[in-house]
Amino acid sequence: MSFSAPHRDPKASHSPTLHDMMMFRLYRAWSAGNPIFTRLCEGRFNITRREWRILAIVAQHGALTSTDLAHAAALDAARTSRAISTLCQKKLLERTRGQPDARTVQVSASSAGMQLYEEIMPIVADLNDLIFQDLSSQELHAFGTMLDRIIRRAGLMLEEDLIKERVHRGRAGGYSG
Repeated sequence: MSFSAPHRDPKASHSPTLHDMMMFRLYRAWSAGNPIFTRLCEGRFNITRREWRILAIVAQHGALTSTDLAHAAALDAARTSRAISTLCQKKLLERTRGQPDARTVQVSASSAGMQLYEEIMPIVADLNDLIFQDLSSQELHAFGTMLDRIIRRAGLMLEEDLIKERVHRGRAGGYSG
């Protein structure tokens, strides 16, 4: 399937702006809240947001393989591996060989990692509640349901390879359209 823009009414009063697009508004919401959590993690606890995400997932789910952890964290394998290595260096995660297959490596939280998780998580939960305090419980539930549907749809679109072009970061040159 090839992507083409949906038909727009030529009599429409204006072209859409970024602010009209929900994905941009979701990005703006994330961008507004992200510095709060970055300051908490990096400023107070000397752990990056990515490292916090990895630690929290392992603390909540127990031992996982790097592949399972990457999937749960919605990160690529390389970023996950780097975060795991850093967390192991900080002695917050531990790697162990799987049983019975010693080729499998399991990642789990160390006692120091669990202690840090238990220290940070209540603060993160409180900040999350503060950010969403202007929404009723019904609105929060509806918003969560809508976000789940958006995530599923975007995943399907990615699986369908809707946009054929691939990312070329670091490549010299500019727009050539």
